[in-house]
Amino acid sequence: MGNTIRDALLRSLTAATKKYTKVKKAEERRPSLRCYRRSAMRSWRMTIKDAAWEVMPAAYLKASANGTLPAHARQIMYAARGEILDRTGRQHLHDQYFTQTILPDYIQEHPEQTAGWDVVFDARGHFSEPHTEKTVPLGTLDVRRYLCDVESHHVNPPAFENAGKTEFPTCGPQHRFGAILFIEKEGFLPLFERVRLAERHDLAIMSTKGLSSVAARRLVDDLCWKVPLLVLHDFDKAGFSILGTLQRTTRRYSFRNSVEVKDLGLRLADVEAQDLEAEDVGYDSNPTYSLRENGATPEEIAFLYDGSGGGQRVELNAFASDELIAWIEEKLEEHGIKKMIPDEANLTVAYRRALHVALVRTHISKIEEKAKNAAEEAEIPDGLADTIRERLDADRELPWDAAMAAVAEEAVENEEIILPDD
Repeated sequence: MGNTIRDALLRSLTAATKKYTKVKKAEERRPSLRCYRRSAMRSWRMTIKDAAWEVMPAAYLKASANGTLPAHARQIMYAARGEILDRTGRQHLHDQYFTQTILPDYIQEHPEQTAGWDVVFDARGHFSEPHTEKTVPLGTLDVRRYLCDVESHHVNPPAFENAGKTEFPTCGPQHRFGAILFIEKEGFLPLFERVRLAERHDLAIMSTKGLSSVAARRLVDDLCWKVPLLVLHDFDKAGFSILGTLQRTTRRYSFRNSVEVKDLGLRLADVEAQDLEAEDVGYDSNPTYSLRENGATPEEIAFLYDGSGGGQRVELNAFASDELIAWIEEKLEEHGIKKMIPDEANLTVAYRRALHVALVRTHISKIEEKAKNAAEEAEIPDGLADTIRERLDADRELPWDAAMAAVAEEAVENEEIILPDD
């Protein structure tokens, strides 16, 4: 480990002194240049990006225990920060700039070097299945675990302890949901929960804060070639960017599968049909290229940007709550979203499983009543406290109630206590 980190630091140091070495060699050839060296070196100031590029390999190795463990983006930032500040002469490094721009850019521009890096980013949203109460934070590790669970899931026969559960065991879209509804705002989730939107339409719901994270796109990539992704977004530049990043390869994420994305809106036609209120917006730069790249029509671009630095936008928040739900459900019907029903083969498996559970539940209730009566009528053995104490003396780690359970189980096994026949 030490040698690897030392080698990385040596490479970083060599790169950092490259310019100084070049100046010194020039002075050796032409001594008259020596008087200009101080002013030349003073005029050159290393940027944060340049410094980060030099120290990033060593910072990752330090944060990840020499590449043997996952490293959080902020851990890498802390490992790199001191060196970056020293080299740039700055007093502060913005952590969000490092974790959301500098580090992803480095990984993107050094694919071979970083192919084996295991970098973890924070959750920036949530994904939830209908009916199962399963919610997944949209962070690197959480999504990774969920997708592994989906991949490895199989249906076991119902166990005794699950006899009270009637739902068919699922993980992921198979037999559970027919689409994923994405919304760029988490603030609407209480409304969706109140009206049971996910359950009434068998939808998984994904929400993020702003642009989708890499983890969210990984989830979309792995699931949305099986089920469609339905996207709800504001009618503005950011909304179209969100729509684009959920289906198009970017510097942060390259899609491996051909995902099915359906744009529910807002679009200009929705704004006009619903008579939604627009608000003024200003732009620091011309948004036309971004809007066009992400699917906006010429008419929509003309609405959103007036050509002189301003324009209009419309948020989903312009809907009243009841109007928003009615509009979403119209869109779901328009796109053919229906309740989930498995095929005949899987319905047969599910029916036999449901019969198994129903039979066990029915007979357990009968046995439970008999067992309760038998326990109430049973004689308490003499010297029970002494028996428990002996077991605790023999096994000091044993709690008293575990010892009691063992005594009772032996009584049943020895048929000292039996259930009466019908």
